[in-house]
Amino acid sequence: MSVPPRIDSDAAPVDVEDQPSAAELARMCRSPHVRLTDAVTDGGPTAGRATWWHMVELVHDIAALYANWCTATTDWLLRTHGFAAAAAVFPVSELLPGGPVTVLSPEQTALARAVYRATDFPTERSDLERRVGAAEAVAALTALWDEVHAALDAAEVLRRDAATALVSLVHDRYGPDGLEDCLRHATGLVWRPRMAADLGRPPLVRLRAWAEKMSVGHNGAVSIRAEADRWVIVLDPCGSCGRQLLTGRYRDPWNFRVVAPGHRVGFLRDDITVYQAHLAVAHTMVPIELTGAPWPAMQCAGLAARPCELVLYRDPATTAEPFYAQVGMTRP
Repeated sequence: MSVPPRIDSDAAPVDVEDQPSAAELARMCRSPHVRLTDAVTDGGPTAGRATWWHMVELVHDIAALYANWCTATTDWLLRTHGFAAAAAVFPVSELLPGGPVTVLSPEQTALARAVYRATDFPTERSDLERRVGAAEAVAALTALWDEVHAALDAAEVLRRDAATALVSLVHDRYGPDGLEDCLRHATGLVWRPRMAADLGRPPLVRLRAWAEKMSVGHNGAVSIRAEADRWVIVLDPCGSCGRQLLTGRYRDPWNFRVVAPGHRVGFLRDDITVYQAHLAVAHTMVPIELTGAPWPAMQCAGLAARPCELVLYRDPATTAEPFYAQVGMTRP
């Protein structure tokens, strides 16, 4: 496997007042239980419930991204290869291996509906709101979080599996060039609006949002390393592609695909999954073409699964050259 070495910084230090302390960086990476405990301690049950719902919405945001990605892939198939090509991918469940791992319990289904499909299932939503409203102590809020998050995570994993099954099929049928074209289409629909919103915020606000997204929304193990001109969010493992690999999605009986060696949609490597390929397109190639820099810079672990690094430069225009070279591009 051709995992690249870590890209170090040689830039001058930033002003101290602009650099969060180690304690502040650690606080950005808190686990859900710690976030709930801190919220109740600082602001009482009302603050705890507000934090609970905020974390649920972070998870919902990722689940919605996967639904949008599936739709964008199907839209690309329809537009590029016609109705029959799009229809052939349904039902997506037939692209998964089946068995207990692909099925939610009735209780999990009700909780997933309460969050992910609240408009269609108002009874499930009102039941959940009632339960959250009755939770006063930290222990009650954390227990309810554990129950609900287990259901939401299981449903989110199924959505991620569906998105990955679809791009596996695209890679099989149309090769890495087709995969790149498909991911470019999805980037315009799914990731480009997110990029515009993110890049409009100050660097520290972006850092907090990315740390929160990766630790809570993506359910990953996160730490932050401060360097002279950047912050490095270390994902060990990432809650999405890392967990996918660690749970065997690229082995029997799942057999999701690895990108054909040497293509830029696979970072010019031989160990990048079709899921990880979106990092090369949506976070690297397209942002460079649109803004001159990756959004944000990524060092992907590939099939090694862990650790990955998500690199936020204070000034994206100073992004190191190797982050461009890994997709065959140069810094403007």
